[in-house]
Amino acid sequence: MMLGGVGFQVGLDEARRKQLAAQRQAAAPPGPDVVTQLKELKALLDDGLLSEEEFRSAKRKVLGG
Repeated sequence: MMLGGVGFQVGLDEARRKQLAAQRQAAAPPGPDVVTQLKELKALLDDGLLSEEEFRSAKRKVLGG
């Protein structure tokens, strides 16, 4: 007797795919996109368009923290 069937297996496959994607993303060094975003944020801070607090908050978001 099979428990769960095809739908259950699809769910397991999807969960495993998401887990592998998260592991790859966590292991990958920050790419140029992250570096570019940080440079743009720093420029906004230097130009006075962001406060120090806004800069730190945005930087945390870019870095995933």
